[in-house]
Amino acid sequence: MQVALPPLLAGKRRILLAGLLSLGIIAGLISIIISWLIGQLTTTVSSTMLGAVVGLILGFFAATYAQRVLAEKLGQHYVAQLRRGLISHALRSARGPSAGITIARSTNDLSSIRNWIVQGMVPLVAGVPLLFLSGVGLWMLHPLLAGSLGVTLVLEVVFLLALTPGTFGSARRLRKNRGYLAARISDTVAARTAISAGGGIDREVSRVQDSSQKVIDSSVQRARFAGALRASALAVPLLGTALMVGAASLLGLESSAVATALTLIGICAGALGEWGKAVEYRQNYKAGRRIIAPLLQQEEQWRKADEQSLSTRDAKELLGQRAVVRIQLPYHTDALGLPPYPVLRAQPGERIALQGNDWQRAALLESIATGNLDQCGDPDAGVWIAEGRSEDLPPSQRRKLVGSALEAMVPERGTLARALRYRHPGASLTKALKLAGECGLDLTQLPERDQTRLRRGGKPLERSQQAALLVARALLREPPVLVIDELLTRLPHSAYPGVVQRVNNYPGVVIYAGDLPGINPTSSWQTAQLPASHQR
Repeated sequence: MQVALPPLLAGKRRILLAGLLSLGIIAGLISIIISWLIGQLTTTVSSTMLGAVVGLILGFFAATYAQRVLAEKLGQHYVAQLRRGLISHALRSARGPSAGITIARSTNDLSSIRNWIVQGMVPLVAGVPLLFLSGVGLWMLHPLLAGSLGVTLVLEVVFLLALTPGTFGSARRLRKNRGYLAARISDTVAARTAISAGGGIDREVSRVQDSSQKVIDSSVQRARFAGALRASALAVPLLGTALMVGAASLLGLESSAVATALTLIGICAGALGEWGKAVEYRQNYKAGRRIIAPLLQQEEQWRKADEQSLSTRDAKELLGQRAVVRIQLPYHTDALGLPPYPVLRAQPGERIALQGNDWQRAALLESIATGNLDQCGDPDAGVWIAEGRSEDLPPSQRRKLVGSALEAMVPERGTLARALRYRHPGASLTKALKLAGECGLDLTQLPERDQTRLRRGGKPLERSQQAALLVARALLREPPVLVIDELLTRLPHSAYPGVVQRVNNYPGVVIYAGDLPGINPTSSWQTAQLPASHQR
């Protein structure tokens, strides 16, 4: 079953849609009056009548202008909600997408949804009342004229329905190829130093070109269907005009009635011309929805879980005697790609060395640090600390329980002071800066000191200074669980011994991976096939 996006009819968007519908009705009424006045101009010309026509045309212009502005507000308001969900999902996900995929989803896919609302759905919402009222006006002239418009609408609908499946398929292929291209470009640019050193620039550019060619081919394929849609939306109204003229001639209508009918069919032709684009945008929207909707649904489930109250489970029986930390991986670890690590129980002061290959250790430490061990639906999975499962706590409380300094981390965009106190925004800046100095962070080289703005993954800080910032942030207020890896080896040489001594005397539980000289493990944690202490 197709997963739905969040409802469009929500909050202030209801008012915007009501306004759009009202403007469509107003534009339809104005078009009927204009058509009637134009018909009268064939027999009687006066300054009053000309002024009325000009005034109504200006009113029609204002209604159409207001439709476009309201449509843009509606589309942007809705897309902003979807973008927030997408970015939140990318940050929460245990195996987040690449930067290129995330950028493609938050630009191309969201643009397709915005285009459907602004240039697809809105013209339909505003165009249906206009076509209906125009049909009423033609019926008042003669039923046969309204029948000509009806035949035109039926033919247009038949063409659009016939082209819809192919348009949807081509839109899906184009989105898939664009996503691959965005991911390849992102990964290639990220590896630019290694590529240049290996003399592989031409090879990588060629691979990007191969992916680019697939985008070109799928774009041309989509253009074939888009061209057919728009051509039908323009050609069929011409047929309708011919039918209208033929009907008027057959009925022997007066010139005023003919002028009125032609004006109405001309206005309807403009509305029908939008239908071809609307169908194209609709299929692009469906292709984008197919990708975005499941992600937003998953993010909504995670968000609701964060809003729930603290865990009601009795943690003491799970933690065991004297233990303050219990870590259990989900029974099914496919989502994390991890081997079956047994349950870990630890007491204050323990330093636990994590065993396994580099990828497994990095994935497990990241999962512990980010609190996504419960994303597989296992009620017992997660990090249990003293009073309950930390994953059940709101992020504002959970971040105080687990401190992490990992190689995969980079400082957030913002001031250095903000990055340093990211886990504890209310912590004393003076104490935080003192701790950072003990970890090797040197502010004397920064002209704005703690107000230096970090961007592009921690610039202008050097790698050792970034490591000092992240380690100090992890140690701030000594959380019950500390998760570290080889990032410590990037610390300035003068600060490393002091940090190691702090880790060896740490009052909480330290879980670490990698070869960290000077750290004395009290136990190890490894896959179930190997013996290790403190494992179930």
